[in-house]
Amino acid sequence: MSISKSELICDLRNYIQDELKDSYYYQELARMAPTRRAQEILMEFSRDEKRHAERFMDAYCRLTGKKYQPGPARPSSICDYEQSLKERIMEETNAYEEYGRKYQDLCDPCLRRMFWDARTDEAQHAMRIPILLHEMGADCYPEKERCSITGV
Repeated sequence: MSISKSELICDLRNYIQDELKDSYYYQELARMAPTRRAQEILMEFSRDEKRHAERFMDAYCRLTGKKYQPGPARPSSICDYEQSLKERIMEETNAYEEYGRKYQDLCDPCLRRMFWDARTDEAQHAMRIPILLHEMGADCYPEKERCSITGV
């Protein structure tokens, strides 16, 4: 399946906004983090998301000849650190899948590489968030959602 240039441009605008929002979100989570290590990991995620937005903006400029001016990207306030981390696992996984589809739909090697790199970062975020939950003594799954091998 191939993607049209106009569809890609529209998608890039959405991805830029999403990545900038995610960058700010991780900064907010870092302020709430219980340990220095957790703060560092979350700030690394924030930098990754900002870099994705910058790369998407570069691609947008190459495709349109215009610089994209993103709107305000401040996320809503975070009430529960643990729950927010759990939600981020799914958000990162969804981004991983979305960028994987874009990677498959494109022929241009530079665009494909951009989506491959963003996809890889999103997967790494999703895999590292459980470390943050473990550090705070939280589990990724509530007791009721677990099942044992013997219960299968």
